[in-house]
Amino acid sequence: MMKRLLLMLCLVAPVAYAQGPVVNLVSGEVRGISGFGSNSFLGIPFAAAPVGELRWHEPMPVKTWRGVRAAEKSGPACPALISGDGLRSETEDCLYLNVYAPKIARKGTKLPVMVFFHGGANLWGSTAIYDGMRMAEVTHAIVVMPAYRLGVFGLLAAPGMDADAGDFMLEDQVAALRWVKENVAAFGGNPADVTISGQSAGSMDMCTELASPASKGLQRQAILQSGACQHGVSQAEAMEDGKAFATKLGCTSTEALSCLRAKPVRAILDGWSGGRFGKLGISVYGTKLLPEPADVAIADGHFTHVPLLIGFTRDEMWPFQHGLYPLSSEGLQKQFELKFGTHATEVSKLYPEAEYPHREYALGAAVGDQFMACSSLKEAAEAEKWTPVSVYEFADRTVPPFRSLGSEIKRPEGYHPGAFHTAELQYLYAYQSAEGPLSAEQKRFADKLMQFWVGFGRQKPSAFPAFDAKKTVLVLGEHGESITPSGAVYDAHHCSFWNSLSKPE
Repeated sequence: MMKRLLLMLCLVAPVAYAQGPVVNLVSGEVRGISGFGSNSFLGIPFAAAPVGELRWHEPMPVKTWRGVRAAEKSGPACPALISGDGLRSETEDCLYLNVYAPKIARKGTKLPVMVFFHGGANLWGSTAIYDGMRMAEVTHAIVVMPAYRLGVFGLLAAPGMDADAGDFMLEDQVAALRWVKENVAAFGGNPADVTISGQSAGSMDMCTELASPASKGLQRQAILQSGACQHGVSQAEAMEDGKAFATKLGCTSTEALSCLRAKPVRAILDGWSGGRFGKLGISVYGTKLLPEPADVAIADGHFTHVPLLIGFTRDEMWPFQHGLYPLSSEGLQKQFELKFGTHATEVSKLYPEAEYPHREYALGAAVGDQFMACSSLKEAAEAEKWTPVSVYEFADRTVPPFRSLGSEIKRPEGYHPGAFHTAELQYLYAYQSAEGPLSAEQKRFADKLMQFWVGFGRQKPSAFPAFDAKKTVLVLGEHGESITPSGAVYDAHHCSFWNSLSKPE
């Protein structure tokens, strides 16, 4: 009987696979995976592989293919070192995206479209650790998750490159949005109703997208999660860094670019450390793609004026201080001095260790408020002068804690990092760098948040209050499934103090 059952399963599986949904794209047909309430189309190329002469080159169109291409597995992570989001990757052929569509979707249904760009400091991360199936099913939206070149492969500026040297990462993201505009109708999406969104570095990048003339008309609204607009680095400065990097790898001739392109991925990754590249992946300005710094563009109104949802988590940087455990009172004060200099005494009074379950969290709260919460609120106040803006705070401190998928991260026993950086991603995109699973109540709340996200900029009246002089913020999940407007968030994060200082870079 058992043998007969196994034989039947073997016979059934290929039939189900063969009947997966097929969509006809500009470049050819793809067959996806049929799910319970949504269909998945994974690993679809949106640009040619950036290899050989296309390394450090603007993304080129995908070559068309004949027949039906299987779209059943996420593309590989772009080249990156090991991190909490995954193992080291050396695969340059990585410009792929995933599409999730509800079962009701058909060509011509004109469903809303949500495009999500992952975080990871623009140094690591991949689409494979997220999933848009549930959002597509619950909200009847088309969800798209593109990859993009990271770190030195996306941000290097060196002699011999074109006029937009240093902005290959941004060019990939624009190319993905253009692909959406050309192809999303085939999945049942509305190319005129696209929300661009990103978290952490992905949020910073979405701010850069809005400041780039190249992305105008590719979005109807934008959601920026836990990542304020950055000033970036000038192309002249980036070019000097690039020359130093080329010299380090032995590429000192007038053919430095050809020399670098001939290097194996391993050598590029291993040689790339220190300088601005080893700290944070930030965009290059002073180019046709990004004429001025993103933060300046937002403040001066030189950006695409679409509705903005800007937000952060309540305890952004709590878990990022675990490596300092155990921290004494004297050690905490020393950390305040290292990070905040002459303002250390003021900071220690605003964040007394007695108010936190662990001393490390007092430091994390200060860093998170300065770099995330208050920078985002300042950004919201600047953008609100030019376009409708709403702000949220994700406050669920019961969410499952972060777990590393790659590098070892020290987390002392008994620590729970509250509503930490990336915490909301479990609710929206089934983020795998979390211990999970969500409780039944949290799953209900997740469905509610997905509706809020997809509805932003589309629902009338909006579920999100306008951010204006009252500084009203929508607080999400402070008490179970609660969603409550609050005017106290700005003061709770000591933003009058932080925003009186110069903006952190």
